[in-house]
Amino acid sequence: MNIVDTNGIQYIFQNHLNLQDDYFLVPDVEEEVEMTQLIHGRRIPNRVLKITQVSDFDKAAYLSYYKTVLNKYGGRSFYNMTGFGDISIIASVYVLTNALSQRVQGQLFPDNDQIVVYTGDTRLTGKIKKEFKATNVTVRPVADIS
Repeated sequence: MNIVDTNGIQYIFQNHLNLQDDYFLVPDVEEEVEMTQLIHGRRIPNRVLKITQVSDFDKAAYLSYYKTVLNKYGGRSFYNMTGFGDISIIASVYVLTNALSQRVQGQLFPDNDQIVVYTGDTRLTGKIKKEFKATNVTVRPVADIS
């Protein structure tokens, strides 16, 4: 599963990419992307979907993880309403890794589903690498979006 942040959407717009894969937006990034669409005068491509529509996405679990991650990391501003996209991405990845681990236990052969987060944010990259060391979660630069 491919998750993209606001930097990724900006990259898609700036390079007029015709996406070959599906990419997903987490809840807080959806709101940030609305402004990005206005700035670039474009709509997000059809291959960019809302993660809340994925059957493995549990909204109750997301809110629980969101609260935990929100209290764990600084770097956000309630006054400027910034930094919440990172929290939303990490909470969403927790939900998906949990869903994948439950699905794998029920299968005879392990599933090689991988969660890839595309971002240009070095702070977010560090947080993801720290939180999800021994999992199928990787971070790639936005230049790898195709």
